[in-house]
Parts: sequence; C-alpha cells; structure tokens
Amino acid sequence: MAISTNPWVLLIGVGPLADATATALTGAGVRVRRLDDPADSAIRDALDDRNDQIDRVVVISRFDHASLRIALVVEHVRPGIPLLVTIFDRDAAAHLQATVDNVQVLSMADIVAPALAGLCFDPELLWVSRGSAGVEGIAAVDGEPRSVTPARTAPRRTRRMFESLHALVRPFDASARILVIGLLGFVGVLVLETLVTMIEGGESLIDAFYTVAKVTVTVGPNAAADSGDDWFKLFSAIAMLATLGFAAVFTAGLVNRLLDPRLTGILGRSAVPRRDHVVVVGLGQVGLRLCMLLRDLGVPVVSVEQNPDAKNVTRGKDLRIPVVVGSGASQGVLRRLSIDGARALAAVTSDEVENIAIAVAARGLRDDLTVVLRAGSGEAASETQSLFGVGSIRDVYGIAGTVLAAVALGSRATTGFPYKGTLYLVDEQRNVEPFVRAPAGC
Repeated sequence: MAISTNPWVLLIGVGPLADATATALTGAGVRVRRLDDPADSAIRDALDDRNDQIDRVVVISRFDHASLRIALVVEHVRPGIPLLVTIFDRDAAAHLQATVDNVQVLSMADIVAPALAGLCFDPELLWVSRGSAGVEGIAAVDGEPRSVTPARTAPRRTRRMFESLHALVRPFDASARILVIGLLGFVGVLVLETLVTMIEGGESLIDAFYTVAKVTVTVGPNAAADSGDDWFKLFSAIAMLATLGFAAVFTAGLVNRLLDPRLTGILGRSAVPRRDHVVVVGLGQVGLRLCMLLRDLGVPVVSVEQNPDAKNVTRGKDLRIPVVVGSGASQGVLRRLSIDGARALAAVTSDEVENIAIAVAARGLRDDLTVVLRAGSGEAASETQSLFGVGSIRDVYGIAGTVLAAVALGSRATTGFPYKGTLYLVDEQRNVEPFVRAPAGC
C-alpha cells in the first residue's frame, strides 16, 4: 500500500499496540502527534479549529469504555474528522458505528486471529478465515502469498458420533467421571440382570426387564430369584447391592455438577475434545476470538485459562467453548487435554515468557506438535526459537499496528499476516497487498 499524501495523524493511546501503530505510521512517511492518556481538554487543544494540521484520528485502548469515550469526545470537538477506534465488543462497536458516521472500528483480536488460526488449521497456511463460500485461506505459492481453498476438515457425522462417545467414556473433570461411572455401572448391571433373569426364569425380555426394574426401585420382588437356584439368588443379591452403589455414585456426580458451576460439558460442543483439536492457552481477547474462529472453521477447540475470574471465562462458557482452569505450562494439564492427539497448540497469553514456557512444555511431550506463539516484540521468543525451535511466532502487536496504520491511511484492510519480513494486508474481498513503507529519509 503506497502512501501518496503526507497527512498528520493524531494517535491517542498508550501501550505496545499504540507503539506499533505509531511505528508503522512513521515508517509509512506519516507525521504523527501522540497523546498517551489525555484529558478531554488536551484532546480539544489538539483538535482546536485553529489547528488544521490533524487530518485523522486513531484511538487505541485496551478498554472498550475508554475507546468509546475518547471517540465521542473527538467527534464532539471536530465533527466529521476520519476516526479509527479499537473496540473488542462487537455490540459496542456496532453501536458506535451507528452513532458516528465517520468512524471505523477494529479490534486487535479480530485483526490477528486469522494469522494465528492459519497455522493451527494447517502449518502451510499463512492466513485462514471463513467467508460466504466456506473456508478461505492464503498460502505461499511459488514464493508469493496466494488465495487457496483449504481441504475440508469438519468431521463427518459418523466421526462426530464416535468423538462424542469418546468424550462420554473419557470425560475431563472428576465430577463428570463420577457421573458417567455411576450411570454406566447402573445401566450395565440393569442390562445384565435383565438378561440373566430372562434366561434363567424363562421370561420374555419385557417381563424380565419389568421384574428387574421393580426390584431396582424397591417396589416388588424378583419372583424368578425367589424360586430359583442358589447361584441365581446370590447373583440377584449382588446385582441389587451393585445397583444401589452405582445409583449413589451417579447421584453424587449429578448433585456436584448441578451445584458447582462447570466450564466443560460431557457431551456436545462444550465437551473437551480428544482428537484433532487445537489447545488454546490464554483466554484473553485474542484467545477468545481465536477459539471462535477455529470453531467456525470446524476445528474442535479447548481453551486453558489460569485465572478463573478472567472476564472471558464466562464469555467462553456462554459460547459453549470448553474452558479448563489451570496452567498451560503444566505437562500434567496438557496430558489431560490429550495433547498427543491434538492438531496444534496456540500459546496466546499476554505474557511472552509464559508463552515460551507453554511451548517448551508442549514440545517436551510431543516434539512434532504444531505450536503457535503470540509474541510482542518477538525478541525473547525469537532467541528461544533459535535455541529450542519452540514453534511459529506471530508478533500480534506488529500485525495489528500495521493494519491499523494502513486503515488510518485509507486501506480497506481488515486483517493481515506476515511473510518473509513483509506484512500483507487482507480486505473483506480477500484481496492481498503488501504494506509498503516509505523510503528512508522521506
């Protein structure tokens, strides 16, 4: 994307994303005025009618309410000025766009999620998303990023049934295991006793089941056992005691799951997957959007979050994304998440060193696992990668900051991805173009 003008941009924001955006704007030959955490009066001074230098405004904040407030102040002070704002919540973003005509809203999580998901979906992909025609990807073809159609990965119905049964007989958390053991034991004893009663007592299947059911709920005797051989009486007594025990186990598991809030399920989308899934460690804004995108692509996903009080834990539960509370750097947790059968692991916490620890732990269990790391400047991760080969690194601030800079200068891009030292922009029509920096000295 070449820059033909030399505008003034007012950048309001503090933090690594604002720093990366300022760097990209300056690298494109744009003059930037920076306000880190300004009061309303400072914004009014910067946008005063006598100061006609500012051509457009970029507002960056980790907090949606702060971005929203600053955007409304800017619109009040200088109505109609082109305005780019970062907001994570899609409802809040839609409300702002409906209120202010000249505003464009993006979020770092939406910008970088396709670049992270591409590697998780297929190590050969640079970028992947879901469009109106299905799954759409970008890969390197003859040394250049080209649009490709990834192979369909959504499991067939028979495979989904098998995976559901697998999740049922191998549940993740203890209460689910207690519940399943009690249920399967209860049903197993009931079926076995029905078959034995049918054979020994010469009864039909319906009559035998009716007799056993009466005994199980203690509303009637088993006439076949009363008049049967000693071994049959002994078998019937053991079956009644076993049924009582399994019923107690089932009740304990059921009560535990009803009374305690659970972040994973036993069946369905909220069950922890066991095969061909992606483990996403870190359920911040980037992690949540990555989970949502992978699920839209038909890839089973499970998220790991160390802080049980994190805001997006509740959001993940509402979206029926299985969330496991624990440390992604723990090999015990990773084993329980069936890392041996996983498609990929994405370490996307906000702590770069923690992401490295997670990647090293995962590679310690399985050295051929596809690992994607979220990095900031990428310096520590790059050094570790050169020593241990921990995985593929994505500088999320660099990607998002460059896309925001391009959009502020008129690009229609919504996401981007890196390739061979160049950041490529992708718009809603899946057109790809490189972000071109200005020559040195310009």
